Amino acid sequence: MATFEAQVAGLTSLTIDDSSSPTRAELNQFLTDGAKEIINHLPKYYLSLCASEESFTSGTPDTLNTGKILNVFRSDGDIKQPCRQIDSAHKGRVSDSDDIGYATITDPVYYMDNNTIDVLPGGGSVTYSEVQYPTVSYSASAVAVFPDEAEYLVPLYASLKALQNKMGSKTSDLPSDITLPSIPVVPVINTISYTDAINEDASVDVLAVPAQIDVSSNAPSYSKPVAAPDFSQVDTHLDTNEDVELASVKIQEIQAQISKYNADIQSEQAEFNKENARYQMEFQEATAKNNQDLQVEVEKFRIKADIAKSNKQQDQTLNLANAAKQIEDVISDNNSKMQKYSSEIQSYQAKVNSEVQNYSSKIQKHSTDYQWLTGQYKQLKADYNQGLQLLTGGGVPQQQARR
Repeated sequence: MATFEAQVAGLTSLTIDDSSSPTRAELNQFLTDGAKEIINHLPKYYLSLCASEESFTSGTPDTLNTGKILNVFRSDGDIKQPCRQIDSAHKGRVSDSDDIGYATITDPVYYMDNNTIDVLPGGGSVTYSEVQYPTVSYSASAVAVFPDEAEYLVPLYASLKALQNKMGSKTSDLPSDITLPSIPVVPVINTISYTDAINEDASVDVLAVPAQIDVSSNAPSYSKPVAAPDFSQVDTHLDTNEDVELASVKIQEIQAQISKYNADIQSEQAEFNKENARYQMEFQEATAKNNQDLQVEVEKFRIKADIAKSNKQQDQTLNLANAAKQIEDVISDNNSKMQKYSSEIQSYQAKVNSEVQNYSSKIQKHSTDYQWLTGQYKQLKADYNQGLQLLTGGGVPQQQARR
């Protein structure tokens, strides 16, 4: 016959060992508890199959195991006299010979008190039948001192407890809380800023204007000749002296002075014209040279101004290009960060979904297992209850098997 462990495994589909749920030690307890519960439900006519004979000397209380006493006998020296049960509160009265309930060796009594049994009168040999609760091992295939009709209920009961144990262990078998990956850190986006380019004027050297023409030192001067004819003497010779000859002489002198004055004027005019012609030529030469120098300076100024303007335009263009490049770099860096963050978010979501799906799958499996265990428990419970009902509700069997 199969062992109880094999029978329980067959009924529950559980694998049982020293570290399983339940363990073999727990299965031993379930089998033993099952035998005890079944005995507690058995009708009285079955209890004799679960009893053992105990003996002691009356007057010396014997410790009980179960308290289920079937028969108590006290020997009177020849035969075993059956004992009648009394309440322990009357033990004193039955020792009084004048009491109607007085105990004698032919009419002994027994009582149970404080987990012990005793018989009166004392001093006699006592035997009694007490129902015993067997200890059942998983490796056994039968229960000693137990009715065969009820034996199949023992592994059924143990199977129910094993399923309860397994269902209880499902709590520890459940997957731990979902361990989610770290949430990606939101990148720090650089602020795009632009400073307007400054339209600075090009700086050039001051136009070097040639020195003002100075020919004043060479300008010709005109010295007017001095002529002072003295006509008073003529008036005197004519008006006063009435000397025409002397007046004529004086007039001639004056005329000579005038002639000389005219000659001096012409000479001075010729010299002035000569100097003025030279001065005009020098002035024209100086003016021409000054104009040439001015044109040269103007050309230099123009060239420098063009160069400065070109340089300023290049600087401004370069500044604009640099600013645009910096903005492009910031935008590119921000886009790179956002793309990386988006990729991390997608990866995070995929991992979370995977963890949730894995967790849900485990929960679903454990739920399915638990439902199967529950269904199996209900079926075995029905079988067990039906077996108990047959035992407790049936008639007295014709023959009881003993072990």
